[in-house]
Amino acid sequence: MRSVARHLHSQLSRLDGLFAFVMALAWTIYGNSKRVPVGELHRFLEMRITVLNASFAALFMLTWTYCFKSLGLYRPESKGIFRNLRRIILGCSFMTSILAAYLKVSGTTGPTGRIALGFLLCSSCYETCRVVGRQWMLNRDPMLVVILGSGRRAAKAWRELRTRYGKTVTLVGFVDDRSVGEMAPDIADRYIGMIDDLDELLLRNVVDELLVALPLRSCYDAAQRAIGIAEQVGVRTVCMQDMYSAKVQYNTSNDSHLFSDLVPYHEEYIARQEAKRLLDVVGALIGLILLSPALLLIALAIKVTSKGPVFFSQQRFGYRRRLFRMFKFRSMVNNAQQLMEQLEAANEATGPIFKIRNDPRITRLGRFLRATSLDELPQLWNVLVGNMSLVGPRPMSVRDVSLFNEAILMRRFTVKPGITGLWQVSGRHALSFDKWIELDFHYIDRWSLALDLEILARTVPVVLRRTGGV
Repeated sequence: MRSVARHLHSQLSRLDGLFAFVMALAWTIYGNSKRVPVGELHRFLEMRITVLNASFAALFMLTWTYCFKSLGLYRPESKGIFRNLRRIILGCSFMTSILAAYLKVSGTTGPTGRIALGFLLCSSCYETCRVVGRQWMLNRDPMLVVILGSGRRAAKAWRELRTRYGKTVTLVGFVDDRSVGEMAPDIADRYIGMIDDLDELLLRNVVDELLVALPLRSCYDAAQRAIGIAEQVGVRTVCMQDMYSAKVQYNTSNDSHLFSDLVPYHEEYIARQEAKRLLDVVGALIGLILLSPALLLIALAIKVTSKGPVFFSQQRFGYRRRLFRMFKFRSMVNNAQQLMEQLEAANEATGPIFKIRNDPRITRLGRFLRATSLDELPQLWNVLVGNMSLVGPRPMSVRDVSLFNEAILMRRFTVKPGITGLWQVSGRHALSFDKWIELDFHYIDRWSLALDLEILARTVPVVLRRTGGV
């Protein structure tokens, strides 16, 4: 059975090949456009697709995918920008030569040299942006690791992290049931608790990975206990086999996946993010362009009807519990944050969240914006810059997350937060906090692009009916 990571990488490479063919087709049409009579371009586009052209299209996409996969440009590991650039130019040049040869053989009437040069430059820029953008995304935040163990294996694991992944991995500390007096001084200084404390540690600290560095034969039960706690929270585990090799155990929807190398981000994460990111960027760009008149009108209305800034911004927890600044249209009075402390006793929501149906801080225009979800539109910018996704769990405030009392709630931060999600299309504020979390976990466990598209489609009628808005 193929792993989820391999399946998602296959989807990504096919999309890459399809996009390359679209670029080739666009440049071919452009190269022949001057030979088409004015106003007759539609006839050119209505020409029948021959078997030869269809066969070349399929072969071109397959060759593109195989070429760039062979050059290692779909792998998550960084090979250095200049080394990757050489590979990109080599791959794009090879595919350009194939396109030019086919245009010559098929007898195109357009300037083959201009078409080939345009495709080479366009495809090289596209692949460079894709590869560099992915590496920028990977290196923005270091991986935060807890090492399970405190003996010789743990010392080797820590040394391996420092020497091989020093810039991308940060050690949170060591966890073990041994006495601190039995540990080496440098490990004892970084000791943060026992295995039974791991649940609380993962609740109060940002941790991405649990690195198991115990002798598994003699400490199997302890390792399994720690791995069980980590998996329940959504923290993946790496079991060190020796100083130079590691296997990652990652459970999603009851499938176990093994990866051959210890890397800051495993392949499944990379493939998920790239496939989902494509949808996010396209959707956010289209939304911002089409809705720009509405955005200007709302901004003007807020400025005219109440004192204060047009936008409300607040620190929210995003993917892997990293803080980012989320933007909304301001729907409350300017000093709403200060007034919140006086209204804590009137909180009508269950759990750590704060909601009042008739919140006195909301302006008249703000009630309309909230009921229609128009106040959320500036978050398209958060999606475009990569802090959020179109679909995902709602980003939570620092105040709400500080009131979490179960480590399992941290699982909701294993994906990017979204503008809309299952919670929004299933009742929104009418739902309890427990139901909200249940829907978040349901989305995380069953995520797919098809599910994202379904939620986006269901969001439109929910917004039009103003269902569950406060």
